[in-house]
Amino acid sequence: MAVIIRMANQSLGYLLLKYPLRWMTRFISIADDVESEQSPLGSKPLVYVMRSTSKADFSILQQAAERMQLPDPQKPLHIDGQKFPRVMFLEQAETDSSQQAIAEFQHLLQAHQSQSDLDVHLCPVGIFWGRKPGQEAHAGNAMTGDLDNPGHFRKFWLVMFSGRQVLCRFSRTVSLGTMARQSGSDLKIAHKLARVARVHFVRMRHAVAGPKLSDRNELMRTLIDSPALKKAVADEQRSNRVSAPEARKKALSYLNEIAANYSETLVRVLDRLMTWMWSRIYNGIDVRGGDRVRKLAQQGHEIIYVPCHRSHMDYLLLSYVIYKEGLVPPHIAAGVNLNFFPVGSIFRRGGAFFIRRSFRGNKLYSAVFREYLSWLFQKGYPVKYFTEGGRSRTGRLLPPKTGMLAMTIQGMLRGQERPISLVPVYLGYEHVMEVSTYLKELKGKSKEKESMWQVLGSVRNLKNFGQGYVTFGNPIDLKDFLDHQVDDWQRSVTRGAEEPERPGWLNPVVSKLAEGVMRGINDAAAANSVNLTALALLSSEHHALTREELLLQLEVYLGLLQQVPYSKQVNAPQCSAETLWQQASRTKKFTVADDTMGQVVSLEKANAIAMTYYRNNILHLMIIPGLVATVMIAKKQQTHAQLVEQVAQVYPMLQAELFLSHELSDVDLWVAAILEELERQQLISQPEPLHYQMVSRESPQWLQLQLLARSASETLQRYSIVLELLQQAEPIQRADLERHSITLAERLSSIHGINAPEFYDKKVMSTFIGSLKSQQLLQVNDDGQQIAAPQIGPLSDAIDALIDPPVLQTIRQSVQQLLVETKS
Repeated sequence: MAVIIRMANQSLGYLLLKYPLRWMTRFISIADDVESEQSPLGSKPLVYVMRSTSKADFSILQQAAERMQLPDPQKPLHIDGQKFPRVMFLEQAETDSSQQAIAEFQHLLQAHQSQSDLDVHLCPVGIFWGRKPGQEAHAGNAMTGDLDNPGHFRKFWLVMFSGRQVLCRFSRTVSLGTMARQSGSDLKIAHKLARVARVHFVRMRHAVAGPKLSDRNELMRTLIDSPALKKAVADEQRSNRVSAPEARKKALSYLNEIAANYSETLVRVLDRLMTWMWSRIYNGIDVRGGDRVRKLAQQGHEIIYVPCHRSHMDYLLLSYVIYKEGLVPPHIAAGVNLNFFPVGSIFRRGGAFFIRRSFRGNKLYSAVFREYLSWLFQKGYPVKYFTEGGRSRTGRLLPPKTGMLAMTIQGMLRGQERPISLVPVYLGYEHVMEVSTYLKELKGKSKEKESMWQVLGSVRNLKNFGQGYVTFGNPIDLKDFLDHQVDDWQRSVTRGAEEPERPGWLNPVVSKLAEGVMRGINDAAAANSVNLTALALLSSEHHALTREELLLQLEVYLGLLQQVPYSKQVNAPQCSAETLWQQASRTKKFTVADDTMGQVVSLEKANAIAMTYYRNNILHLMIIPGLVATVMIAKKQQTHAQLVEQVAQVYPMLQAELFLSHELSDVDLWVAAILEELERQQLISQPEPLHYQMVSRESPQWLQLQLLARSASETLQRYSIVLELLQQAEPIQRADLERHSITLAERLSSIHGINAPEFYDKKVMSTFIGSLKSQQLLQVNDDGQQIAAPQIGPLSDAIDALIDPPVLQTIRQSVQQLLVETKS
């Protein structure tokens, strides 16, 4: 099977093997250029470059090209009456086929010199039989591991044992026309092109399979003998007055508790299991942005995935998607609570390493964990961790935990040579199986400890959960980030036994990085049928709309998402409102009742509370359009400048709470775009330039504007509670301000039927109060009590003017009553 194929269509051996190979193999193909808007793949004369002369590899390429409607690799490329081979074989070693490929590179470059309009594109193609990382010495691995260009016998076993798990990777194409114009066409340029291609194939292999695996026991011995851990063990011995063997044994026990035991064999088995399971659980998984992650991997970056955390499904789904995107699955930072029999062992072999909730007071554990994490980075293993620290119970992004991010930066300070990029990842679902449990916990029920029985119970309840969404956001290059944030941060780099120091700039920079990660996650949000329908119904009176009203409101949301996109990465539905509702109705989350006039879609009371979770997934996408609509309804007429001023007043608090990525300076253009879209949809009118007025109450669009406005109403009401309490109760302790605000929010919720657990969530209240302090709207007196700054009054008045009078009256009366009760 390793005979060189120069003109494959004339090879009798290939013709004899072609159809048996097709019957014995199954593959997935991934093309890096497909997600590019200006993809030359298939639109330009194309030549393939392969690393192997194997007929089996050629068979996969031919099938993949046929499936993707690309040129047949068996048919030559015709240029000005000359025939050029469609495939060039560039092996790692200097073989005859490699020398011939270099000669063919030169001939193609020379053809471009004589034809200025010619532009042939080279497409490197990698064929991977399994994903075993590196070359293992153990007997039998040739049967399942990928080999560059094996002999007939080994390739036979690869086809037999890995033929059903082949990956065909089409890389980004290289323009020979551009290269010929810039560098010429001599043999030296052809050799340079060959060297670049070989490096490309090495990096592709690393991206697909990862670095060579180390034996776990050998890894632990290596780490425990590293200079940094020797010093940490010695410090433990002195500080706790224990013997050297005891301190070393303790460090080894920590390593054993933490370290993963990645098994490519288990990953292959899980791949088949997960493929079967996802097909039963979900209608499909919508994946966006994989192309930019493959580009990072191809450039040799250490990739750290930082997803939001909605469900225990996140661990499996994201790793599965990464694997299917042609990348090595990451090592996953998992809570030590998941390390229970037998799931812990399976997770560990799937790449999980376990982390305690807190390192506080345990310097040895901190040192061991930092050294292990640094080792992962230095070896080139991709890593995944959840910056929120735990699953969101409200559907919003939680305030980030900065410990892992700090350790990542400290890893850079250990002399990390490979560039590190953090990739924010948005995970979304039309159904999260833990939502009912989350609501119980928000009402005060203790969180259940994870166990095997809990896992079995979850598996028993698995059913079709609709659609899943995975979007890889814009990567954050850690070096570039530090270069912009800190002058001469490299001066803090340490090596050897020195612990990475905690320079004075570390904490504020980590906080800034955490904020950037959370904004990146929200930038990649996916709006879907369930969360948009939930947003519409929860904004309505009694959580019910006629079918026609619901469809019209969905059209409003779709128009805003498509015409005024929140970000370039946001995943907005490209279907009609009718299609969106059909998708939502299949989830059985909404009640549909028929009467003599048509259908009414509603949410039952218990289900309405659960649906706030899905609405909160995308609240940040609609909060500013909702605020603009709120101002228009409250003021009836406004100039563009007045609208911008009122949005800008509240924006810093909304930005802190919902991790909005637009800066305050962007608000003017953002509001202008929203107004233009609302006018297009006839929800507002513009009687004269830059002057806007709302539609009349008799207009059918009036309800749509009302529903849009109510997406911001609960947030504004919560702000009003805190500001009113702050003004009437000052000075007040921070803890009392938070506690009283929660009490008042719970009361307002009961009186006015606000069934949203996050309305009186402590973390949400704390974030808002913290944003007031960061803007210096809160001052602290000598006794450590909070005092309202002079600007609080105008801000409070501006927000109160946007709230329904009955609700505002309840807030003011409740604040007065609470203060009387607390003083008595």
